[in-house]
Amino acid sequence: MKITVLSTDLKKYLGIVNRGIGVRPQLPILSGVLLKVTKEEVNLVSTDLEVSFWVKLPAKIDEEGEMVVPAKLFGELVASLPAGNVTLSAEKNTLTVSAKGINAEVVGQGVEDFPSIPRAKKPQITLKSGDFRQKMDRVCISAARDDTRPVLTGVLWELEENKTILAATDGYRLGVDKLNVGKTTIEKNTRFILPARSLQEISKVLAETGEDNFGIEFDKENQQVIFTIADMEVSSRLIAGEFPPYQQIMPNTYSTKAVFNREELLEAVKRANLFARDNANIVKMTIEGERLIVKAESSQLGSNSTEIETEIEGEGLTVAFNARYLLDYLGVNNAERVVWETEGELKPSVFKREDDDGWIQVVMPVRVQN
Repeated sequence: MKITVLSTDLKKYLGIVNRGIGVRPQLPILSGVLLKVTKEEVNLVSTDLEVSFWVKLPAKIDEEGEMVVPAKLFGELVASLPAGNVTLSAEKNTLTVSAKGINAEVVGQGVEDFPSIPRAKKPQITLKSGDFRQKMDRVCISAARDDTRPVLTGVLWELEENKTILAATDGYRLGVDKLNVGKTTIEKNTRFILPARSLQEISKVLAETGEDNFGIEFDKENQQVIFTIADMEVSSRLIAGEFPPYQQIMPNTYSTKAVFNREELLEAVKRANLFARDNANIVKMTIEGERLIVKAESSQLGSNSTEIETEIEGEGLTVAFNARYLLDYLGVNNAERVVWETEGELKPSVFKREDDDGWIQVVMPVRVQN
């Protein structure tokens, strides 16, 4: 194997493909990047068995070949190379890296144990990158972080005509949004669950590449979804299982409604959270007359209270929340004003933008002793 490539290109694409390397790989071979050279193209491939990256590297090809190189060492070496041409050549399982008086030999391994990665055939959906990234920011915050219940670590996709419903929940909060979809060859009412982590990785790659559109293809046979972004493919396994019937916990009525400035509430919750850290992050939101009071107190640290001008409809009440759930929601929301609707102190609360673009955040209250 022998190729010549610009160091800037090698750094860029290696940086992307290294996202597929797990922190603690399940198999030794998964700590490496597959360097695959054919007559037509050069590819960098990585996988952690959940997310896989297949990236086309622009290069001059002199000789075909393939091998697996240690991702961490190879990435750090490439990052140190000066601008200009880099020659990569391999003999047996040793990769020689040459550039402007620099010569390094990296010991790799054969490709026999490297997993087979599904390839894209024809995209079934085309999406706009900006819309996708915004929706992923909104819903992925509600997915579970731990895999005690794997289905809750994913985002449900429900394909309808011209749109897709997205939903994620960790059992304490629920995010639901809509993603506009153009022409698609996928059957209506198709449902599947994608790992939130995979979707967040896709979002980061889209931000780095600056691509306006990308394609999605579903491989039912291998239970995979493949995202095609310019000259790269990112594939992810689908999560097996039944997503909770989230519609059942979405309130459709309210007894109290408040509309307030999002930035003011965000800052109020941040301040209150300073005093809630040793009290399970609990902050209380109280509606009294025409004002909203955000408060937290601690026997060890003290207390904090902020009043916010609010448009009120309905009864006064006090609801306790986990501050982190409020901060996550307010942090990805760019609306000027936010609506809060609730049926009572122990009922699920609904938060949404005043312009109501279809994004709904449901947050369960915390039961506290008076």
